[in-house]
Amino acid sequence: MALRAWRRRQLPALLALCALLCRLQDTLQITPLCASERHYKHLGRCCNKCEPGKYMFSKCTATSESICLPCGPDEYLDTWNEEEKCLLHKVCDTGKALVAVEPGNRTAPRRCACTAGYHWSEDCHCCRRNAECAPGFGAQHPVQLNKDTVCKPCLAGYFSNTSSSTEKCKPWTNCTILGETEARHGTDKSDVVCSSSLPSTKPPNGNVTGNSNSTFISSGQVMNFKGDIIVVYVSQNSQEGPAGTGGGAGEPVGRPVQEESPPCCDSFAGLGPRFPDTCAGLEVGPALQKPDKASRPVQEQGEAKAR
Repeated sequence: MALRAWRRRQLPALLALCALLCRLQDTLQITPLCASERHYKHLGRCCNKCEPGKYMFSKCTATSESICLPCGPDEYLDTWNEEEKCLLHKVCDTGKALVAVEPGNRTAPRRCACTAGYHWSEDCHCCRRNAECAPGFGAQHPVQLNKDTVCKPCLAGYFSNTSSSTEKCKPWTNCTILGETEARHGTDKSDVVCSSSLPSTKPPNGNVTGNSNSTFISSGQVMNFKGDIIVVYVSQNSQEGPAGTGGGAGEPVGRPVQEESPPCCDSFAGLGPRFPDTCAGLEVGPALQKPDKASRPVQEQGEAKAR
């Protein structure tokens, strides 16, 4: 009976405690925590920080919130902050082999990296030229930002004959695909040397090389200053095509036919001595044999009358 009476007296106190705890829980859920990344405590109250891309122009007061302004050109802030000014972007100096890989903006910083052929070195905090792979080695990763070249020996069937920081090992040439034969085997520093079949040295059938002379003889009639008709023979040599089979190696080819025109009749236009008696007895070509009186030379007609 005594225990039951005690419980009845404590019941109102327990109900009052539960009500107080419920009110305290509601208060904690509504009031923001100043430990948050987006808030800060100032003048006994929790105030908002400035969002990324803005800086805090003035802090909050008992009656006003924080005042934030945007960053200017070439400035940035990438977190919620209560900074009084923005940060400057890095300068990617090309004179130091630096290039911008990310230009950056008001909410993100600019990122610089070494230009192609260079890598970043923590020893000097600068860009160093990439190492070159010697002949017999190829670059495993030709293009790597801020990393030095990694060289790898050429495997069988591959070669590298230059020192380079970018070239990989190249495969040997396949002579079979080219229709040729392998004249020299390849190494890790040199390519295979291919050779084609030797051309045939047999001359083509039916072609005979050599020289031959052909003689052409023409005749005509000219008249000197005295009205005499003189028969003139002209010979001409020409070379064309291969040598004939009729002459030997020691025979002269294409000799002028001097017998057709003896020295006694070589005078022309009365510039030398004439021998009519001798020249009258010379044989002439078929076209001039048995001439009639109308076609005989004047000199011969005169001699016939004298006889």
